[in-house]
Amino acid sequence: MTKKFFTLIILIVFISACGNTGKKEASSKPEGNSDVIKVEFASLTEKPEDYVGKTISVTGKVVHVCMMSGKKMFITGENPDIRLYVAAGEEMPKFPTELLGSEVEVQGTLTRQTAMAAEGGAGMHAGKGEGKGVASDSCETEKALAGQPVLSDLMMIYNKHSVVK
Repeated sequence: MTKKFFTLIILIVFISACGNTGKKEASSKPEGNSDVIKVEFASLTEKPEDYVGKTISVTGKVVHVCMMSGKKMFITGENPDIRLYVAAGEEMPKFPTELLGSEVEVQGTLTRQTAMAAEGGAGMHAGKGEGKGVASDSCETEKALAGQPVLSDLMMIYNKHSVVK
């Protein structure tokens, strides 16, 4: 009986020690994300060149999620006429369509669209020749992006997102 009790105590100590190690790792993760720059949407529109090539986190309202590929969405700040194009890479999952209308915080690397097209990435205009199946709202969103005064040539390569509120 004592032997079983002693074995049980050792097992409990071992399990609780393993749990403590996991908590230490979780608390050290935010320190690893110190490379991420939290940017207000207004600051991004004022000086977008300051953030090109950097990993940023920005909050905005989702105004469009691509229904065809699910790999792109557009977010806005206070001015609904200025959109940021957010693209999910091939290894990233599709954006859920339920995000439409939600306030989200998106983290990723801001880059120029021309750089992505040159690398063969999934740029905004990829597959234009296959546009017969593209919904008309997608075309209107892309036209609105192309006609805006800032952020029209930029895109965020998405790492992760979270719904705000």
